[in-house]
Amino acid sequence: MTLQEYNMIHNDEDDEEFLQRYRKQRMEEMRQQLYSGQQFKQVFEISSGEAFLDTVDKEHKSTLIMIHIYEDDIPGTESLNGCMICLAAEYPTVKFCRVKSSLIGASTRFTNNALPALLVYKAGELIGNFVRITDQLGEDFFAVDLEAFLQECGLLPEKDVVLLTSIHNPSACYSEDSDLEID
Repeated sequence: MTLQEYNMIHNDEDDEEFLQRYRKQRMEEMRQQLYSGQQFKQVFEISSGEAFLDTVDKEHKSTLIMIHIYEDDIPGTESLNGCMICLAAEYPTVKFCRVKSSLIGASTRFTNNALPALLVYKAGELIGNFVRITDQLGEDFFAVDLEAFLQECGLLPEKDVVLLTSIHNPSACYSEDSDLEID
């Protein structure tokens, strides 16, 4: 092999490395341009009635906020908790929260008859109010069921836009006991 051939091969390897780094950097720039707002990617626990009001009133006006009101011993609570964890990973621009009804001063009657409840806010306004969501979804439901229900109600952003922002971690909500796995 001549020195000229060696340099051509070596330069080709450098060019390929450079192109891979450039592609990766450019994809990240495009992802950032697509959505430059805040990303949450988790479920936040609200600790008081005041924190509940702050969550609703002090968040950016364009942020969609979903709040699960629950008590541990109510049927459907565990399903909704698991669904929200998965959806938070898939919809990073939506702020998912949960709060115990006893912490916000809800009555025993409300707790026994209305939970689990899912409230949806945007710009400080209640845009979705699903009292005893188990009436619509049953007591044992999955993230895809909740997602389809919320999309049907027009309360989730388009999946195309969200997918591009979260594609870097496609296994975010898969685990051994994930409700998204196929048996």
